[in-house]
Amino acid sequence: MSLKTKQGPNAQVAIKKRSRVPGVMITQYLEILPAGKTTPDFTRKPMAVTAQEGKKGLFKAIVSGEPAPTVTWARNNGELNEPEKYTTRYDQRSQEHFLEIINIKLDQAGAYKCLATNEYGQAVCTAHLNVIEVGVKKKAPAANGDAPLDFRKMLKKT
Repeated sequence: MSLKTKQGPNAQVAIKKRSRVPGVMITQYLEILPAGKTTPDFTRKPMAVTAQEGKKGLFKAIVSGEPAPTVTWARNNGELNEPEKYTTRYDQRSQEHFLEIINIKLDQAGAYKCLATNEYGQAVCTAHLNVIEVGVKKKAPAANGDAPLDFRKMLKKT
């Protein structure tokens, strides 16, 4: 745990805490939390997604905290405020938060952040989207002497 503070009338504390879940960074805003209140944390963090270009990708996360945290999604190198490309939703029954990436393009590959925030802190984790390119053809063997060797023929010659 590390502690950073600002001096003055608007003093704020930023305490870095460990999560029970590896890969999650928690920042606590108050030095001492009120009874029954907690900073956000991930019960299940989003996992890496590998999807084919043109298909859908789905990140899922379950968070905890008191009061219940607000979940937002961000991208390291781009915005997610394009509803034709990205939709977010929450399933009350399963308590899962979703980021759905519609009609995946190659330029959408990369790191995505899930942020869970309440008045006492913030939990952040990152998951990667890997995109498989469609329509990539193997190179035809060269017509000149660069053709692959047939080892069976080579063995017969010896």
